[in-house]
Amino acid sequence: MSMWQITPARRTVAAASLAAALALTLSACGDDPAKTETQIPSSSQQHTSDQGGGERARQPEQPADDTVIATLQGPQGITLDVTSATRDSSGFVTVNGNLKNSSDEDFTDTAQWTGPELAMKRAAGDSLGGATLVDKAEKKRYYTLRDTENRPLATTGLGIVAANSDQKVFMQFPAPPKSTTDVDLQIPTFQAVSLTLTDA
Repeated sequence: MSMWQITPARRTVAAASLAAALALTLSACGDDPAKTETQIPSSSQQHTSDQGGGERARQPEQPADDTVIATLQGPQGITLDVTSATRDSSGFVTVNGNLKNSSDEDFTDTAQWTGPELAMKRAAGDSLGGATLVDKAEKKRYYTLRDTENRPLATTGLGIVAANSDQKVFMQFPAPPKSTTDVDLQIPTFQAVSLTLTDA
């Protein structure tokens, strides 16, 4: 065999080997689902992540003690267990609790919890923004605080409360005078309860 015949043969073998190695490498990369899923998240995944981060930033830290100090009875198996009602030095009252659905069906009639104000409904959707604190001694009612975009400083995103579920919720109000220690918490469609305020 002449040198002219050997060179093309060697080139053909080398090219075939290179193609096989490249195919093996691409196949190995394609078998790693973790890399392909985390490199380019979908737009819906990014939107959900952004929303969750924003909500966590607004949600105050819940106390470690989950002792129930009062329970509001709502419709169709919905209850709200209040775990704290704290007055802080900034002049706010924060009410924390657990919203529960003990029924076997999703609860969707949450729009009333936001209250009647259309501007707040447009800004926040279904929320606990319709909650109020009533100071009977001073004959005053305190509504949930709002941010600059008219969203309540309360748990939002309550369009559906899933069956047999519970979730932590909060509401923030202006604080009544120091002389006031007992208030009534009222939320549309729930039975009102009396709370004793504690200092942070």
